[in-house]
Amino acid sequence: MNKQHLLAALNEITVANLTNGSLSDLWSKLPDYVAGPKWVGEIVDAADQWQGYIYDDRDYQLDDLTDYVHELANSECETYYSHINKRVQDLSLWAYPAIDSDVEDLTGGQLVDLTLTGLNSIYLFAAMRSLFAAVIEYAYERAAELESELANA
Repeated sequence: MNKQHLLAALNEITVANLTNGSLSDLWSKLPDYVAGPKWVGEIVDAADQWQGYIYDDRDYQLDDLTDYVHELANSECETYYSHINKRVQDLSLWAYPAIDSDVEDLTGGQLVDLTLTGLNSIYLFAAMRSLFAAVIEYAYERAAELESELANA
């Protein structure tokens, strides 16, 4: 997949497109807990951040891109603790068994930092990891469609 098609696909991820129903394929890739206006902003932010990782004029493979999911999710947790705690509350990350399962998988059931900030950080990381993975998977598939449309034109 080349840079231009990936960037074009990521540029399609806007508030307007997320709310007018034109990105149903993306919504279907996202976990069930990703819903509502607060998440729309998170999805757009994720697409914007992905654009910073697509910079070479080369062919990208999906595996190459998903290697960055952990780094992107981790960067969401490297902020002041009150921002982490507020995002967890705003996104209701404490309310979903799917995130509980992801956190248990990530930590092997051995949570090291049992402070509120530590717990919120791992919940935010788990949610953002799923978000970044879904966004790049969608963008990669959409870029392939754009490439095919151009080839058939």
